[in-house]
Amino acid sequence: MGSFSTTVRVGNPAGGDTFEVEALVDTGASHSMFPTSLLDALHIARRSQFDGTLADGSEVSYWSGWALIGIDGEEATCRVIFGPEGDDSSVVGSTTLQMLMFKVDPVREVLEPTTRIRL
Repeated sequence: MGSFSTTVRVGNPAGGDTFEVEALVDTGASHSMFPTSLLDALHIARRSQFDGTLADGSEVSYWSGWALIGIDGEEATCRVIFGPEGDDSSVVGSTTLQMLMFKVDPVREVLEPTTRIRL
């Protein structure tokens, strides 16, 4: 599947400002990751350390928290990962897509609403 981006609205579930960012849609990523500077500006609290494995097999540890995520009119409070310092990229992962009830059309490279999920 080719990679593509989508517009994502990110906010604090407690209220306040929201920001729109362009984020890479990555179904191989479990969780969404946003720049630490963005999450700090939204006063997203660091809740817990999140240990994971990157595609190259290296082990990493990042902070995670909860943010309000909106895509194409759908929104949900989702776990987000605070990206590494100096990395301004944003990624939407598979759990966020599932919570927002989207599936990926790999041919047209778009997100489509879905009404069915595996339970």
